[in-house]
Amino acid sequence: MRRTRLSKFRMLVPAGAVIAAALLAGCAGSKGAVSEKTSQQWYDQGTGLAGKEKYDEALEAFKEAAKGYRGADLDADIQTSLADAYFNKGEYPAAVEAYSEFLRLHPHNARADYVQYRIALSWQKQMRSADRSPEPAHKAQTAYEALLRGYPRSTLLEQGREGLVAARRRIAEHELYVADFYRRTDKYVAAVGRYEIVLRDYADSGYADQALYQLTGCYRKLREQEKADQFADQLRREYPQSRFVKDLDKSKG
Repeated sequence: MRRTRLSKFRMLVPAGAVIAAALLAGCAGSKGAVSEKTSQQWYDQGTGLAGKEKYDEALEAFKEAAKGYRGADLDADIQTSLADAYFNKGEYPAAVEAYSEFLRLHPHNARADYVQYRIALSWQKQMRSADRSPEPAHKAQTAYEALLRGYPRSTLLEQGREGLVAARRRIAEHELYVADFYRRTDKYVAAVGRYEIVLRDYADSGYADQALYQLTGCYRKLREQEKADQFADQLRREYPQSRFVKDLDKSKG
C-alpha cells in the first residue's frame, strides 16, 4: 500500500509542474501581447486618454506609438497629437519642440499651417509682463509672420494677425518700460533710443503717440529744441485726438 501511494505522488509531481509551466507561459504571453501593441493601437489609446484630459498618460501612449513601425500619415497623426497634448497640459516649450519636429518631418502636410499657428500660440502663451524678457514675444512675432507669409490661404490667418498684433504690442510695451526707466533716471540719450525703436519699428502697436510725446520731453531736457518741436508737430499732425497732445505744453521746462 505504501509503495502504491508513493507511486501516485511521483506521478502527480510532473503533472503539477506541467500545469505551473503552462500558467507561467500564459502570463508571459499576456505581457508580450501588451508590449507588442501596434503604433495604431498605441495612438488610439493615447487619443482616448487625451479626450479625457489625461494628458500624462496620453503622452506616454503617443511616445510608445512613435517607437513602432508606422506610415507617414500615422506618423503625422502621432506627432500632432503628441504636440497637442503638451500644449493642452501647459508645457509650451515642449509643445514648440514637438510642433517644430512635425514641420521638419512633414513640411507639406495639410496640417502644416495649423502646426505653425500652434508654434506661434505656444510662444504667445509664454509672454510675460512688460518688465520681463521680451524673447517669447519676439519668437511669437516671428512665428506668426511665418504663418502669414507661408500659408496665405490658411483659414487661420485672422487668428494669426490678431496674435501678431498682440506680440508686437508686448514688444513695444517692453521698449517703453525700458525707455521710461532711463527717462526717470535722467538718462535721456538712452531713453531717446528706446522711444525711437517704438516709433520706427512698432508704430502700429498703439503706442506711437506716447513715444512722440516722450521724445519731445527728452529732447527738451537735452536742450535740443528743434528736435523737440519736430516730434511735437508730428504728434499734433498724426494723432490730433491723442490725450498726449493736451499735455505737450505742460511738459515744457
